[in-house]
Amino acid sequence: MAIDDPYDAIEKAFPEKEAYLPEDLAIFAAKCVLPEFVMDAFDTVFERLDRNAQLERAKATTKLLMADLKDLKAKTATKEELNDLKEAMQLALRHDVEQFNDKKRERYIRIIGNALRDEGKIDDLASYIQDVERLGERDFVALKVLNKIMNQPKDPQRDIHPNDFIQRRQELVVQMAQALGGNVEKPSFSREEGYDACNRLQGFGLAHEIELSPRQVPVGDYCFRPSRRGLMLLKLIGEEVANQEKYNI
Repeated sequence: MAIDDPYDAIEKAFPEKEAYLPEDLAIFAAKCVLPEFVMDAFDTVFERLDRNAQLERAKATTKLLMADLKDLKAKTATKEELNDLKEAMQLALRHDVEQFNDKKRERYIRIIGNALRDEGKIDDLASYIQDVERLGERDFVALKVLNKIMNQPKDPQRDIHPNDFIQRRQELVVQMAQALGGNVEKPSFSREEGYDACNRLQGFGLAHEIELSPRQVPVGDYCFRPSRRGLMLLKLIGEEVANQEKYNI
């Protein structure tokens, strides 16, 4: 990493340490003859449970957030907006010290920073922090594919008919399978992983299914589109989102 990379600086704040697993558990693990990588995982988990380590993590994340906001223009906020911002910051720090996930921390910071820079009002900012905490990397991969296929810059600046989405379903199926590591070279490759990923996004309110005739499992096509909330989440984490005016985000 580059020396001036802020995340590189965070790594330097957490140098390699001796084993952190309590002695009695280490002895028990030795009796169980656990593989070394499993022991390393246990050791890391216990290290992150340490209150001092969590406090240092919270301080480091706060500094990164402050640095991201250093060019923020002066603006006023209502009491409701201020309370929402406080909750979003609190949730971001709490989730970060619980998970020690650098990728999610980056998204927490981007969401708060981009929301404060946005000229519009972002309702329930804290809920987008919750989305990042609950979603995995495959969820974001799937959401980005939906945005790429079903929300294209060439789309008319009007309400889109469901048939417009349905006509793209085969492209969606292929792109989703490729993004999720599926083998699309087979004539009858499985669509199940892509369908499951989209259906999971729908459970979080980030996508909507476009109804088709009953699909054949596991090779039948499916059709989803990103929801307004899904597009807003992508916008807040810094992704390119077309047709923002149409979706009023």
